[in-house]
Amino acid sequence: MSAHFRLRPRGLVAALNNSSPAAILNELSTAFADFRTRNDNTIRDIRASIDEINAAFAAHRIGGGAGDNPNVQRAQAALVDFMRTGRADAMAALLPQNRSMSSDSDPDGGYTVPEQIDSVIQNQLIELSPMRALASIVRTSTADYSKLINRRGATSGWVGERSDRPTTDTPMLGEIKPPMGELYAQPEITARLMDDSAFDLAAFLQENVSDEFSMQEAGAFVFGDGVEKPRGFLSLPTAPTADATRPFGTLQYKATGVAGDIFDGTHNGIDVLIDLVHSLRPSYRAGEGVGWQMNSTTASIIRKLKSLGDTANYLWQDSAIAGQPSMLLGYPVYENEYMNDVGVNTYPIAFGNWKRGYTIVDRSELRLLRDPYTKKGWIRFYFTKRVGGAPTDSNAIKLLKVAIN
Repeated sequence: MSAHFRLRPRGLVAALNNSSPAAILNELSTAFADFRTRNDNTIRDIRASIDEINAAFAAHRIGGGAGDNPNVQRAQAALVDFMRTGRADAMAALLPQNRSMSSDSDPDGGYTVPEQIDSVIQNQLIELSPMRALASIVRTSTADYSKLINRRGATSGWVGERSDRPTTDTPMLGEIKPPMGELYAQPEITARLMDDSAFDLAAFLQENVSDEFSMQEAGAFVFGDGVEKPRGFLSLPTAPTADATRPFGTLQYKATGVAGDIFDGTHNGIDVLIDLVHSLRPSYRAGEGVGWQMNSTTASIIRKLKSLGDTANYLWQDSAIAGQPSMLLGYPVYENEYMNDVGVNTYPIAFGNWKRGYTIVDRSELRLLRDPYTKKGWIRFYFTKRVGGAPTDSNAIKLLKVAIN
């Protein structure tokens, strides 16, 4: 696009005919002023078009891979609009009719984040938290969720054709009600940065919300006390007794046989790991969600274990496929940094069927509250999510205890 500098012929001819320098200068000044006005308008239009393109790219980045799906594109654009401007109608148009502004939110509005964006963060949580990748996950709209567990106990017997058939024992049921808690994250950025149309909101959401929620969840699922948070499996009582005699809700452990370590110069740590695997009944060792959990420090110790009398055959089998876990005694290993380090009377390793052994309850979708008032010049984004969790079958999780017995 170009603008041409032209003098008006009639005015210029008239000025030359009059032979007046003042008339010629006046005509030149008028022509240049017209050119500058047209040029300024053209540059303004170009800048506006570039801003619109940048805004569209920024909106498209949220959630990634939206493609041509109009619903995903609408969700992306609406979330960008809400985070930048706080316009209530932007998000309200995307919510089902039974959802609305929270009654206890500030005037700027608290909203359920569109499902497409919520799923992006959920997927990020699964990648960062091994428990979300392994455990059973239930979505519920009520805080009264409970799960019944079959504790077995049913009896039977052999009878002849004409024999009496006395009443047999019925199975016992146990009820588990995972405690609920509320996760929150409250990142903030400057209003000036938010006005920048090239700001990457996708990275902002994933880094500030997913990482924080994953850190808090991972810790609670392991050692949470159940007070305003999920109950972790390491918070349960433990005993060395087998499933048939151990109280319901108590986890079985196998001792390393060494006071402060997994193995020493005269003790082979392989044996206790094999014992740990076989303390889990065969029916639990089948199916998905079965594997080891330990932190990276413990993993570095276990990786050095070799077959007895062998100097080269390591038990740990590194994965040959990117993204797939390594294997130990035929079962996958998931590194969980919230597991204990090796120490006296600690539980650094857990093995079990996590799908049956632990249940995560997502109480509601991720919610967002935009706050541009509390801190002038800054915008705070208050994300909340109700999450619960608890061990649901104490026969499905086994622990390794660093102890003599």
